[in-house]
Amino acid sequence: MAATEFDLNSRTVLSGLTDMDPYVRLIAAATGPGEIVNAVNDYLAGWSEDQIRNLQKIDGGWGPFDERQRPARLCGVADIPRIRDSLHRQCVALKEAGIAPTPELLDLDLFLFFARQVVEDHEVVRSRVDTVARRNGDYRHFSYGQVIGRSS
Repeated sequence: MAATEFDLNSRTVLSGLTDMDPYVRLIAAATGPGEIVNAVNDYLAGWSEDQIRNLQKIDGGWGPFDERQRPARLCGVADIPRIRDSLHRQCVALKEAGIAPTPELLDLDLFLFFARQVVEDHEVVRSRVDTVARRNGDYRHFSYGQVIGRSS
């Protein structure tokens, strides 16, 4: 029996998930935004020139790589949703036009989706910790759950 398009795409996606696994683990274990950004930068630095070229054939210029197939360095967590949203819109536009996104575009979209979720989870936790501290009348400066000093 011949492989269907779904079977081939599923195998490609599963292969991509295996490749990104060590980076997903780094993001999942991150204790702050700097570690999340570093994990994303490491993931992007691990892309081969062939992967980048395949992405750039269809990414509409929204991918985080320059014309010489080098990754753009993320400077902060705000870069993650900005890049992910742009790439995701490109995926949706391609699908609506009847064009299949490349496996590289799908991999990057999925990875950045996960990174964005972790960033948002960290922000929710930090917000809750700050709110509890203010309610107790003993406001402290927190860095992702760790007290780093009292405010005067």
